[in-house]
Amino acid sequence: MIQGELNKLAKDIIKNNIYLTLATTDGKTPWSSPLFYCIDDSYNFYFISQMDCVHTKNVLVNPKVGFSIFDSHAPEGKGNGVQASGSVNLLKGKNEIVEALRHYHTSFIKCEAEDFTGLKPYRLFKLIPEKFFVLDSEADVDKRVKVKL
Repeated sequence: MIQGELNKLAKDIIKNNIYLTLATTDGKTPWSSPLFYCIDDSYNFYFISQMDCVHTKNVLVNPKVGFSIFDSHAPEGKGNGVQASGSVNLLKGKNEIVEALRHYHTSFIKCEAEDFTGLKPYRLFKLIPEKFFVLDSEADVDKRVKVKL
């Protein structure tokens, strides 16, 4: 596939799914977590989590992460996904939380800025990607290709 088609493929995969698998580590033990996500126009990802979750504890120690997005219903040999790396920030200030909530939408919990501070159980996080890759479906062997969004 040509680069422009691969870039579009990555964008389509991201836009047509709602869960990513986040890979984190505390420097000793790896951990992966499926998370509901939303994106902004620059392909920054937003997710909520509780402070006592393993992946939250890990990103507070080491914000560098890997993640993948894929449609698990695709037939064998027909699937493709996005693999990426980046860093995660816990959003603390009211202004950055309000800005993130312009992009994050869920019916799971109430989403007002005050719902992510103080004694409330959830926090809002921003995943800033650094690199994206997809599988080149026309290659003779499994070959990941770096894409730009």
